[in-house]
Amino acid sequence: MTNQSREQWLKDTKEYFHQVQSYNTTIITIGYATFFGLLFFLQGKVQSSLLFWAGLFVALSAAIFVAYELVNNIKLALEQRKSGNEGKRFFRYWASFFIPSVLLAAAGAGLLVYLFLCKLGT
Repeated sequence: MTNQSREQWLKDTKEYFHQVQSYNTTIITIGYATFFGLLFFLQGKVQSSLLFWAGLFVALSAAIFVAYELVNNIKLALEQRKSGNEGKRFFRYWASFFIPSVLLAAAGAGLLVYLFLCKLGT
């Protein structure tokens, strides 16, 4: 394999994995929406501590998934920052929206998990 064909192969492979990751993210998001919809549908109909644990496990799983996506987003932004002046401008623009967004989302998610635990725990 020549150096040029190797570089092309690496580029094609990277592109393919980005497409697969995008597809997987969509499917996982739909799955979480389905789980939470089912959980809230069953909330008034099923009286079991298993419902509490199911909700807790799905909420923790969703939090881990979101954290993973955030870390990937941060890594991409940091790579972009290294790419010169245009990348640095993009990074500052991105950070000015991303940081408040993450902080507000974390506060909202914390409140939702707290309310969820209070509601299912009673």
